[in-house]
Amino acid sequence: MATPIPVAVLGATGYAGEGAIRILLGHPGFRIVHAGSDRLGGKPLAEAVPAFAGETDLVLSEDTPEAIVRSGAQAVVLAKKSPEVTKVVPALLAKGLRLVDIGAEFRLRSPAAYQKWYKEEHACPELLPEAVYGLSEWRAEAIRSARVVGNPGCYATSMLLPLLPLLRDRLIERTAPICAIGYSGLSGAGKRFVEANNNLFYAVNENLHSYKPVGHQHTGEVDQELALAAGGEAHCTFVPHLAPITRGIHTTITCTLAPGATAEAVVAAWRSAYAGRRFVRVRPTPKEVEVTQVTGTNFCDISAAADGRTLIIASAIDNLVKGASGQAVQNLNLMFGLPEEQGLVARCI
Repeated sequence: MATPIPVAVLGATGYAGEGAIRILLGHPGFRIVHAGSDRLGGKPLAEAVPAFAGETDLVLSEDTPEAIVRSGAQAVVLAKKSPEVTKVVPALLAKGLRLVDIGAEFRLRSPAAYQKWYKEEHACPELLPEAVYGLSEWRAEAIRSARVVGNPGCYATSMLLPLLPLLRDRLIERTAPICAIGYSGLSGAGKRFVEANNNLFYAVNENLHSYKPVGHQHTGEVDQELALAAGGEAHCTFVPHLAPITRGIHTTITCTLAPGATAEAVVAAWRSAYAGRRFVRVRPTPKEVEVTQVTGTNFCDISAAADGRTLIIASAIDNLVKGASGQAVQNLNLMFGLPEEQGLVARCI
């Protein structure tokens, strides 16, 4: 067996970092040599995240370029928010490391788009044109040779996987309204309280509410990728909701079938687009698309039904796996020539 590839995980104690470590600890192709935390450097990971007790003796290190390079890492999973994460990227690339960013820093192709959706300047805008949008099933060839991969957002993954084949194959109308309603588990808001999301347990338990009904940041990357597939401008109106579950995303999308297109043609397009791709499952009816069927996995389940020319799509993923750490490892597999599904077939929790 080949020697496992040494990998660093930055932001190891957040949900995304914890998820990446969980997967990589059981991955035969990678070996974690750096688990990063700027706050908790020197503390055993198993003390900072008790779920790892008895599984690893990793000690947390500060996420400095010097510490990461010293660890011998060849690959880096960035699981931190900007601007902390982008500050280290140029130095790591200069040393020949290859990076997958679970955050938002490398999803958009232009500094102007980043400024529009994230309301701040990008720390290394010169890298945006070369960064590859890491929707694994759609950019596999580019990901294989990329230095920097920007993992898609969790909601974006749940929308793009069903929509992209339909726009590419002209099965839905590009200029007609495309509307998505997404429901995410509480973990999608991260470990910290976010007042705008009202993500405390008391506010979510036995409750359901929307947030950012206009201008959610994932809209930018979704429209970017829809336009590329459609060959012209496309827009998806997106309204996210916080649901009283721990993890998982369920998204319902409505759009307009092209003249002559049918739900059967939609399913055929999906089966063709994802033939041989392990992690997209086409379900018989939208009723079979459930969060519980994908929780803890790297799968995306999709299905559709038609009401005249209105197409109703159901999509479900685990926001912390296919929507974050799982897709990051899927991209790492592609970047380092490993089987795409390696380390990801079993449930990740």
